[in-house]
Amino acid sequence: MILFLKKYYLAILWAIISLAACGINGQSLPRVSFELIGIDKLAHFILFGMQSFLIIFAHQKGRVGIDWKQVHVAIAIGIIYGIFIEFLQYAVFVNRSYDYVDMAADALGALSCYLIVRLFY
Repeated sequence: MILFLKKYYLAILWAIISLAACGINGQSLPRVSFELIGIDKLAHFILFGMQSFLIIFAHQKGRVGIDWKQVHVAIAIGIIYGIFIEFLQYAVFVNRSYDYVDMAADALGALSCYLIVRLFY
């Protein structure tokens, strides 16, 4: 267990930060948007893309080749965690709501890691 925590501590810390960020009272968030997407969607894309990236980074540390199975697992974890947090926004967090577009942004962020790994390896 200690080895797991040492290896994945950044990914675990980021998961906690993501949970806290997505759990903030919705009325206290600024209403800022870009022309095409809201800043909320961009935040979801970045949060869950980084989550998958940190899992991949932790697993690959010290390895020579890419473990593509682990890349797929990391992306799946990012997507599933995004769905879980959307459910929490619906059922638990105050002034937050379940949003399919947020979930899509979560999934696209996690999937973007595949392209990043593909480009650099």
